[in-house]
Amino acid sequence: MKVLYDHQMFSMQKYGGITRYFSDLIFDLPLGYEGELPILYSENHYLREKEDVVIRKFSDILPFRLKRLYYYHRNTILSNQAIKKNEFNLFHPTYYDPYFIKKIKKPFVITVHDMNHEKFPDLFLAYDNTSENKRLLAKEAAHIIAVSQNTKKDLVELFGISPDKITVVYHGYKQHCKSAEALFENYLLFVGERKGYKNFWNFIKAMVPLLNKYKDLKIICTGNPFSREELEQLNQIKLIDRVIQKSVSDSELASLYRYALAFVYPSIYEGFGIPILEAFQNDCPVCLSKASCFPEIAENAAVYFDPSDLDSITEAVRKVLENKSLADDLRDAGRIRLKDFSIDLMVKNTCEVYNKYAF
Repeated sequence: MKVLYDHQMFSMQKYGGITRYFSDLIFDLPLGYEGELPILYSENHYLREKEDVVIRKFSDILPFRLKRLYYYHRNTILSNQAIKKNEFNLFHPTYYDPYFIKKIKKPFVITVHDMNHEKFPDLFLAYDNTSENKRLLAKEAAHIIAVSQNTKKDLVELFGISPDKITVVYHGYKQHCKSAEALFENYLLFVGERKGYKNFWNFIKAMVPLLNKYKDLKIICTGNPFSREELEQLNQIKLIDRVIQKSVSDSELASLYRYALAFVYPSIYEGFGIPILEAFQNDCPVCLSKASCFPEIAENAAVYFDPSDLDSITEAVRKVLENKSLADDLRDAGRIRLKDFSIDLMVKNTCEVYNKYAF
């Protein structure tokens, strides 16, 4: 069976959960399956790791936000050429651009990773048509893969999709690097973006009692550098030296998990939550919002809190900080739970979907 993929997210992302998902899927297909990815220009980290993939990048002078528009245009030409040839059994686009919808003659499936655009439209630009495109492809696709039962439920409720048209296939996780040496001591870890539904500021406010009690405790944040407004807020609550932003490589991120006292994930909503698996992989105790897909993914391998209740967040983190036995139990439970999220299982379950709908 030949599955055609496209360039969309590989053109637009250097790093990210979606491109890591597709990279693991495409390059781990079993015997009897062939994946074709027509792409010429990309700066995606996961593609550039592959020895048998030849990709170019354009200019080291221009910023990536401009270059990726050029990449997208050039790579779309290649995708259209492959679709026109029609030498594949099934198409699996990497995002929701419907550029192919009037050209394709074979079935296609899509993977829906979350429903952020539908649940939090105010966070996105007025001309962002992701939700409209997603709805169109969800309607026209032969089948939909959802990355969690929670995301499947959202698709049914928000788009009116029949549950029979949706198969849940959990993400798989494989760490591709060794952990670096310890970068900090005595810290809690926050990973990723800090906007709106990520609930960052409720988390920071909830940590004030613990930061006051433990004078050497810090909070390390990955993701983009703090904005001027964020720095002003931290300064106002006198935490400018206790909440530290750090841009990291993959090996440094693994180190941050491995040596953290706990990883705290206070989001109100996520489609899956890959950082949970990253924490499990690196023996890091996990404190999670009791919302969205989190209880589904982590089960008993986390301490949960109400993301809208500051006292609940404080108490959950306090339990892990002050109870070594609990922290050790969470590490053990995380190692066990991680076994349910292998790349092999993700690929196997995805291929079962392919088998049903390939032409």
